[in-house]
Amino acid sequence: MVFYYFAPIMIYSFAFRIHIFISTITILAGISTIVISVHGLVRKRHYRRSDELLSLFFNVALYFQLFLGFLIYYLLRTSLQGPMWEVPDTQNDASLRFWAIEHIALMIFALFLTQLGRVFIKKSKEPYRKFRASLFYFGTSLFLILFSMTMALTR
Repeated sequence: MVFYYFAPIMIYSFAFRIHIFISTITILAGISTIVISVHGLVRKRHYRRSDELLSLFFNVALYFQLFLGFLIYYLLRTSLQGPMWEVPDTQNDASLRFWAIEHIALMIFALFLTQLGRVFIKKSKEPYRKFRASLFYFGTSLFLILFSMTMALTR
């Protein structure tokens, strides 16, 4: 009987820790993508397969983060926290509003920008345009992620 009480809490905690670990890897991939984009623009080099794979890794990591985030927020919430739809008033509680609305919206928009950047990189023929698109879209996406993280720290 004790197992049935603690199992959901342990699964939630494990999934949350994986989410944080993958977030760190995602941010490192985003920073690497930005550094490589700046290097490519400054050195005027060709857009390599490794650059393509790094941007793909950043994009896939964001999709995985989205999946984990929805899993944690909607399916693994413990009975102590209650389901999201039973939250009485998210507009008056800044912390609840951040996790229920702002964080999710920022992360989905960051993922959208990353996907859009991947499309522009694939459509571009010139390396300069590929690096420029990579720097703009992935940089903006990384900025939104870091902004959301700092907002989470202040809540």
